[in-house]
Amino acid sequence: MSEQPLTIYFDLSSDDRPTVGAVGAAMVQFEKMAGEAVFLMEPGVEFTLVYQYSAPGSLRIIAGLRGLVTSERLKELAIVVVTLLISNGFSEIQSRATDEALKAIIGEETSLTDKDIQRIAEAVKRIEKSDTVAGPRREFYRAVEPDKAIAGVGATPNESSEPPAIIIPRSEFNDRAGVIIEKPTEDGQEQRTLSERIKVVLVQPPLIESRRMWRFFWNGKEEGAKMLDEDFKTKLLKGETSLKLAGGVVLDVTLETTQEKRDGLWHNKSFSITEVHGWDQNVEQADMLLSNESNDDYQSDQNNQ
Repeated sequence: MSEQPLTIYFDLSSDDRPTVGAVGAAMVQFEKMAGEAVFLMEPGVEFTLVYQYSAPGSLRIIAGLRGLVTSERLKELAIVVVTLLISNGFSEIQSRATDEALKAIIGEETSLTDKDIQRIAEAVKRIEKSDTVAGPRREFYRAVEPDKAIAGVGATPNESSEPPAIIIPRSEFNDRAGVIIEKPTEDGQEQRTLSERIKVVLVQPPLIESRRMWRFFWNGKEEGAKMLDEDFKTKLLKGETSLKLAGGVVLDVTLETTQEKRDGLWHNKSFSITEVHGWDQNVEQADMLLSNESNDDYQSDQNNQ
């Protein structure tokens, strides 16, 4: 039976130590996410989680994959699990930087070909929208965010003592967790706002100064959303950006989703773009996002939070 380790790495503040509660809660969610991901790809592979040791300025937790498959297959599964943890959702893994990010995760000494790496990226895309994968990933970052001693999170598909090439800084924890702000409405209806950083395809911007909705495509659906980033909107209308309003415009945004609870379930009410972080004129990437068939995963994600 083959075995393959992988490492979860916590970068720590020099002034404090992490709480057992935060790390423990995060690892429970990681175990759920990784276990489900492995099951979706190779139901016969066993996933185990073991605390090994910590080093100055960091905490390293070693997990293991074991199964009656080749060592090469276990290695690929470890890379998928690590990528799922540090990626920022469905749209990020489709960017042109995917191959570069995967190569950084894997390391320079690898026998994987570019074709192998592309196959791994496709595997991540297939499963990362699953509620049983995306939900625990969000909860992982919600668990570590309150603990100020945790300065960053990373992972490697091995048990190297070196820090990972990619470490998610604390400043990004909220984006990856999906910040939830709950408040009652005037009629007593429960309402909440979820905030997440994702990539969307620009479908139709109003090219006049108005309060009209902008049209975007994300998570398999076309929706209208308020554009609240006034600086971006003003520069776009004045032609002061390099963005060309042509096919294939992908925006990197912070999206706020307002939901109301009805009959015990959360339902989407409205959407707002609060900040545009950047954009890409990438027809191929836009086509990949647009080709993602509409499904119930997104609503299920929201209803189960």
